[in-house]
Amino acid sequence: MRPGLGLIGWGAGGALALMLALASSCDHDACAGATRCVASGALPLTKLSEYDFFQGKPAEMRPKDGVVPYTVAAPLWADQAGKGRFIVLPEGGKIGFSADGDWSFPDGTILVKTFYFDHDRRDPEAGARILETRLLVREAGAWKGYTYLWDEAETEATLLKTGKRLMVDFVDLDGAAKTEEYIVPNLDQCSSCHERDDEERSLGLITPQMNMLVERDGEMVPQIEWLAQQGLFDGTPPDSGSLLAFVDPLGAEGTLDWRARSYLHGNCAHCHQEGGGAGKSGLIFLATETDPAKYGICKVPAAAGPGAGGKPHDIVPGDPENSIILYRMNSLDPEIKMPELPNRVIDAQGVQLIHDWIAAMPADSACVDP
Repeated sequence: MRPGLGLIGWGAGGALALMLALASSCDHDACAGATRCVASGALPLTKLSEYDFFQGKPAEMRPKDGVVPYTVAAPLWADQAGKGRFIVLPEGGKIGFSADGDWSFPDGTILVKTFYFDHDRRDPEAGARILETRLLVREAGAWKGYTYLWDEAETEATLLKTGKRLMVDFVDLDGAAKTEEYIVPNLDQCSSCHERDDEERSLGLITPQMNMLVERDGEMVPQIEWLAQQGLFDGTPPDSGSLLAFVDPLGAEGTLDWRARSYLHGNCAHCHQEGGGAGKSGLIFLATETDPAKYGICKVPAAAGPGAGGKPHDIVPGDPENSIILYRMNSLDPEIKMPELPNRVIDAQGVQLIHDWIAAMPADSACVDP
């Protein structure tokens, strides 16, 4: 039996408490290997190492047995940070697959996301500095987020309840030495992205984001089918070719329109949909939204002010410079910028993508000024 999470106790007031069980077969030496062992204790644990997710050097992010890697097609911009993503299911737990909605997860699931900066962006082999690891833990039918801040030696990460500002040194793509401020959000800020309809949600684990090719054991395989082969799903998902798939917004595949819609979904739709933080704006950035007015075409903003920049419409076809969406993406002013978090570096490639998308729209039917 693989060591993992077990529901082994009832907390005060009758609430079910998640506890961590150490499998009897795991001794000290075994925990240093590829098999995951976990020290007992109520969540959240103080040290990330107590979860025993990784083997070897932390910066290598080599998962132990039971810690399953995944990636997404259109990732959320995080001030140029890279991310390592993993799923940890409880013993015997399975994912409920959905083709067009959120996947469902059993209590005891932990989603792991580690943020890092490459030392030299010209050379991925030069290594990286790990900054933080965020956990989403499924308990009593709800997600709860925790953040762990890595020490400078990258040997341990400690539970962090308040935010933190870090200065990160790296070499950029032009070979220039740079220093950038990186913000680790506090726990309250996490809900600004993850909360919808007053409930915390996972973001990337939806079919269009996960329906992509990934490299596993030296070959490219469909990710959803690979996850199914690892025994993660309750049942067998449909063939990947029949499912909706986002594309890499900055890649060569897909039309300009679909790359832009994939980007907007990955970076904006967590707020810009019904029930999201910006749901009342009426601006919907779900890639499946079919009404152009709802995803901004000739749409009058819900509120004026500095965020509108004096521009009349969210998207003016053929005219990116007069489109509010591009104006807000290209700003770091706290009263203007979108997305609100992270907030220290403009996503220049994302801005260019949306600029090109709007510029390519036919401008023969001009928007009517409000």
